[in-house]
Amino acid sequence: MSGIQGNALKAVCSVYVPVRNPLKSAQWWQRNFGLEYAVPYNAAEDQAILKLSDGQWLHLVETVGAIDNQFPNKAGYEMFRLTFEVRQIEVLHDHLKKNDVRIEELQDRDSCGINFVFYDPDGNKFDVNECVNVHRTSEEVHKVKAHLFNLVR
Repeated sequence: MSGIQGNALKAVCSVYVPVRNPLKSAQWWQRNFGLEYAVPYNAAEDQAILKLSDGQWLHLVETVGAIDNQFPNKAGYEMFRLTFEVRQIEVLHDHLKKNDVRIEELQDRDSCGINFVFYDPDGNKFDVNECVNVHRTSEEVHKVKAHLFNLVR
């Protein structure tokens, strides 16, 4: 019998997020990100399952225990467990601000793109990223950065 050759892990198909109320949490994700149910909601399952645009599933799993979705890195910064890839980060950022979603300061990470951190109603910390230099023209990148970072010519 031969061993595994190459990378055996293709993709992340599901992410599990601890929440207090799956239905309310699902409604929050729908309102703020436009996610749809992957399967019909069933209260007996103690979770809501939503689908990201590329097909991955976001399981909002009811818990009565402590919600501890973050961890400190070596420097003491509370890390998020995952980063969502997005398009039109400026539109999403404006939308979340308008909806009073708790968000942290925008960061321009040069070749890694533009990121910001947001929190769900249960305090779970997430990151979003758009590699603007890859997906947009240099003129569009300048407009996005001017909009998000209030750059003045």
